Amino acid sequence: MKRQLIVLGLAAFAVLAFASISATVAAPGNTLLLQSTGENEPNDYFSQANLVSIPGYINGVVSNTDTLDYFVMNNQVGPQYQASFAVLENMGDVQLIMRLYDANRDLIKTSSASSSNASVSWTSYAASHYIRIEALLPNTTTQRIARYRVDIDEFSATPTPTNTPSPTPWDKYEPNDTASEAAAKPELMPPVTVEDLNFYPYSGRAGQDQDWFAVRVKTGRWYEATTGDLRNVDTYMEIHDQNDIALASNDDYGDGYASQIKWQASYDGNYYIKITNGSGYSGSDDTYSLTVEELGATATPTQGPTSTPQPTATGIPGLDQYEPNYDFDHATTIATGITYDANFIPWGGGGEDNDFYKLWVKPGLHFTCETLELAPGVDTNMIVYDGNRSGIGGNDDVTLGDYRSRFAYFSTYVGWLYVLVGHGGRLPASELKNSSYKLRCELGVPGQATATSTPEPGGAPETPSTEEPEPATATPALPAELTVRALTTPTPAPATTPVPRFIPISLLVYYDAVDDQQPGAGEGIAGISAQAYEVATNQLLAQGFTDAQGSLEFTVTAQGLVRVSVPFFGFSQLVAGKSATIYLRVPPQALPGGGL
Repeated sequence: MKRQLIVLGLAAFAVLAFASISATVAAPGNTLLLQSTGENEPNDYFSQANLVSIPGYINGVVSNTDTLDYFVMNNQVGPQYQASFAVLENMGDVQLIMRLYDANRDLIKTSSASSSNASVSWTSYAASHYIRIEALLPNTTTQRIARYRVDIDEFSATPTPTNTPSPTPWDKYEPNDTASEAAAKPELMPPVTVEDLNFYPYSGRAGQDQDWFAVRVKTGRWYEATTGDLRNVDTYMEIHDQNDIALASNDDYGDGYASQIKWQASYDGNYYIKITNGSGYSGSDDTYSLTVEELGATATPTQGPTSTPQPTATGIPGLDQYEPNYDFDHATTIATGITYDANFIPWGGGGEDNDFYKLWVKPGLHFTCETLELAPGVDTNMIVYDGNRSGIGGNDDVTLGDYRSRFAYFSTYVGWLYVLVGHGGRLPASELKNSSYKLRCELGVPGQATATSTPEPGGAPETPSTEEPEPATATPALPAELTVRALTTPTPAPATTPVPRFIPISLLVYYDAVDDQQPGAGEGIAGISAQAYEVATNQLLAQGFTDAQGSLEFTVTAQGLVRVSVPFFGFSQLVAGKSATIYLRVPPQALPGGGL
């Protein structure tokens, strides 16, 4: 029989006890309601996106518990469109950011973050596009709510004054084949997006076309240049200073053919962006766009311009080689079986560093990621997200006293699995220079022998839990509080075709008031929902709630692996043996004023 002990922080128990209360509390004197006047919740994924007509608008609400809203637009191919948001009411300094995706759900553009309004514009080459509204919330548990309006319009871009005759097969910024020609044009003032650019040579000039743009910047501030809306082109970008010295270059950003560079200005004046077509010659109908944004100033300006166009760039002194990887869109691609050296020195020189990684997964495979070799004082926390960037679960401490983090996941889809590693604000700024850690992910196949960690004294080898996403209706996990410690090793799945079998499963959820590591009288937690699914088909086999003693027992019939899920705690465990007994323990914690 397999027995597992799952330890949860007191904070998780407090959420359980007061969830119904916190859902109804409103800030005194604030009349802002959570109900939306336009959007239809849930719309937290691409598959749930609300339809918005063109031209048209829709109202929405974001908050601590609902930070993402998705919308879809059916448009014509060819015209130019603009999507803009306006914050109507704001409780708690909420900033919004808008992301534009094509019909394949690939990111095209990102607006600037704003607590008031922002917009993106694009030329349509597909019959539909997605908009995602994302709330950027301060690191606090205080209630934060913002009500907004999104407007979608078809429009014609206003021509930028140039010396180019019209109409012509080349774009309106020609001639701009050199830095000196770009200097004669109007400067780009971030934030700005220029569209319908192409690589058609100007007025009969021979050879491949080069596009140069002058960007006006200020000393010490960070800037980002990104190509987008690619149509039959493969951009290659360089950043040059006023002395025509190339500072950085980038070919492919992310998973496509677009380019992106971030750099810090060392003077007030113009920097120059050079863009060429890696695919060679292209016609006037093969187009792209260029967006330049200001990211902000660093805490301490560095000497001279620095940039990180490639994964091996160092940015400011002390940054690990994977920066910038501070959000989903900048996540570093990693592979299994490789150990990555990183640290928590933040990109841009200030604030808390969040390190995002992404790993390609396929159904039926088991992935385990963990942090290793923590520098003194480093206490990692790991959160894992699925391909829709929805939280699956997480882990703070591997075991009591072991500050490393480990999370295991049984994949049910093809796509990216995102891993966020942070320190939860527990590392003071003075210690960031010595904040190194290592990350390693391993791949396993159910039914095959895999390596296990060092056994505990007098116990069996430690095995991480196996987690996977819950249905869309599941309660969000509490990733920072979950710690899993296995008491025995699961029996591997048979190598041959399995036959139906009866599997008794016992679950006990308890609050360990006397801290004796064992369930006692009166310590059970009632009303915890649990389900059992057959992994191969995702068929629900059994479900129920814990009784007054915190206990739930059921027997299921299945041919292969069974997944036991406790949605409230974001916990899933594979059962491969003949039975399973699972303990979920909430440890006691000292209360204000002493005592337990």
